[in-house]
Parts: sequence; structure tokens; C-alpha cells
Amino acid sequence: MKLHLRFGMHRDVQLMHEEKDKYDGFVIPAHILAHQAASTSVFVTSLYDRPYIIDPMTFILQNPKSAHVSDAGTIRPSVEKLFSDYHPKLIEKILTLSDDQTLSPKNYPDLGEFCQNCYNFQTKKVSTEVGETGAAKYLKRYKKTQSIMPRLVVPPYFCFANTSTDPFYAISLECAQIFQTKVKNIPVAPVVLCAPAALKSNGVAKITEDYAGFPTVLLWMDGFAQGQAQVADIVLVRKLIHELTSKGVKVETLYGGYLMATMCFDGLQALSHGVLYTQHKSHTLSPGSGGAPERYYIPGIWEFRSMSQTDIILHQHPDLMCNCAVCAPVLAGNPDNIVKFMDNPELLRRHFLTIRRGELDKIESSSAKNEAARFLSANRKYHEAFSALPNPDAMVSNAPIQGLDYLKNWADGITATV
Repeated sequence: MKLHLRFGMHRDVQLMHEEKDKYDGFVIPAHILAHQAASTSVFVTSLYDRPYIIDPMTFILQNPKSAHVSDAGTIRPSVEKLFSDYHPKLIEKILTLSDDQTLSPKNYPDLGEFCQNCYNFQTKKVSTEVGETGAAKYLKRYKKTQSIMPRLVVPPYFCFANTSTDPFYAISLECAQIFQTKVKNIPVAPVVLCAPAALKSNGVAKITEDYAGFPTVLLWMDGFAQGQAQVADIVLVRKLIHELTSKGVKVETLYGGYLMATMCFDGLQALSHGVLYTQHKSHTLSPGSGGAPERYYIPGIWEFRSMSQTDIILHQHPDLMCNCAVCAPVLAGNPDNIVKFMDNPELLRRHFLTIRRGELDKIESSSAKNEAARFLSANRKYHEAFSALPNPDAMVSNAPIQGLDYLKNWADGITATV
């Protein structure tokens, strides 16, 4: 199963160069490319042997004006640069709103022009910026760079609540159709962005009907946190993947963790996330709203835990100590050595990437039945102890699921008939 790393911060640069064998491609968020154009463009060209896509991030237009404006009352630089590239009237329209207002789809600029500019950004921004004088100091960092086109182009997209009456579903589909009509030299991959609730009733059938003509669909289940996922929601997501796949569509995710990876049994072909972050994401979070805290990925429960919890867990359950190429020499069989990860957070990142690569390499030779058995075994073995930990559900704060109950949901969800 393929892994596409989501570039999120410039400390990812060195890791993504040194660990290229751990991922198959990468995703560049458009607001980062717009704001830090020279350095990000050169970074993209330095990874010329890894295919990439640019996420246009158009969903942020659904945020209220207050999310786009700084304390000084001006549009945030990354948003201003991105929206200016997409359409000159976008900033003007946003500034006319009150703080709690969002730009209505009926007030969006001409969609044909909007889509053309979005396409131009994805196909020309990198090569243009690399040719500018400001890129020279970044080019010196690398022995070789080469401008290549993205492997897919992504139409503007928005989060929708349902497929029947929500105008954001209609406008997302219209943008995808405009791309499909005009773009001939690169595959078009629309994004389906919604919460699992939008798949109920006729949702799966409608999306499948409307998007069956595209070679690839990128799936973003809004706020689909795997530690909180309910069985019914897991089944709905699986059903959508299954139905699209049955129509010959390649389905990938923009965000996802190990639960989403199990949907390779339904046809999912690629998983995407950042390093230690964005295994799930809500569209309402503003870009740049802060990175994830330092945390450790425990392979035996397929989830992250805070460093303080990990310390307790590994002392109570030494069998959960990781033996990957990163952890084995550091832990050396002694849970006391987890402190070394606190002192060197880069180890956390390399550990996670090493484990995730191994998980995705192995999962395709497994089965839903086998994975469910592993989840239930871990739940039986560790649930009681995990539930008794101080703040036992730090990773699913305010969620109804306790301890490792999420693993029972996963088991039921991935083995249910779709």
C-alpha cells in the first residue's frame, strides 16, 4: 500500500530527504507553497524522484472571515497570497464580510476562471518560482533539482453536509467537471470531503454516480478520528471506497491512520498523513493552527500516546516496547530509556515513519479477519490496564470510548458486510 507524506513544516525537509525509502510520494499544501514559494518550490524539485500533488486547500474559503484575518485586521499572509493567486476578487469579497460570516458559494468568482487559476497554480507555480532570483540560495543546498509536473491535479473542493441540498456539494462537483473537460495532459483527481454522516441515505450512491468518471478520487473523511470512530461510520466509509473501486476508480485518502489503512481490503490504494500529525483533520481548523505535541506511536495499539503516558505504559507492559531499527538501539530493552525520545524528538518522527512503512508493506498480505483478530487480542490484553491510567484517553479527549474500546469498534467495523 502506498504512503504519501503530507509536508507540513520545514523541519520535514531533512527527514523526507534521508528517509525516501519510507514513502512513495508527497503532498504539498497550497497555502505553504504560496507563502514560502521559493524554498518550498526548490524543495519539491529536490525530490524529483518522488511524485507529488498540490492540495489546493480551497475548503478554507468556508471558514469565517475571522479565521482569515490577523489581530491587526489584515488578511493572513499565507491566505492572502493563495487567494490572490486563485482570483483577484477573492480578498476583496472576504473583506466585505463581518467577522462571523463566510463567503457564500453564490458570491464566489467565475468558476471557469477560478478553476483555471487553480490549475495554473498547481502546474506552473513550482517551475516559475525556481526560476526566480529568490530561489538561488535554496538551490545551493541540493546537488540536483528538477522541475516535474504533479502526478495529479486537484480541482477546487469544499466540505459538504449532504449530497442533495448542500450547495458546496454542487460547486465541488461543478469544479471537478470543469477540470475534467479542460485538463487533458494530467489525470484529474477530485476530493470528496465530508463527514461519514453525509454518506447515509443516498450519499454513497450519489457520490459514486457523480464521480465514477474520474480515474482517481481523493477521500477526506472530515474529522474521522480513528480513536473515536463508530462501527456504523467505519462501514459507511468502507462502502464508499468499495463502490468507487467497483467502478474502476482509484481511491486514495488525504488523511488517515491505521484504521483507514485496513480499507485496502475494500480497494483503498494509498494513505496520506504528515509525520506525527494529520492522521485525521477537521476542515474547520485554520491552516497553521499549530502542530501536534511530541508523542510516541505504540505499534501494539496502533495509536499515539503522550510521552508521559508512554513512560507508564512501557513500564507496565514491556512487551509493548518497539523493536524497530530506530527504537531497538535506543530502548535496548529498558523502558527507562524512553526519556531519550523526549530529549531527541527527531527519534519520534523516524520511529513513526519506520513503523508506518512496515505496517503498509505488511497489511496487503493480511485480511480483514486477521486484522480484526489482532485488534481484539490487544483489547483483551491491555484494555483494563489502559483504562486505569491517569487521563487514560488523552488521545480521544472528551470521546465516549474508553481505554482501548476503539479496537473493538475497528474489529466490528472492518469485518461487517458492506
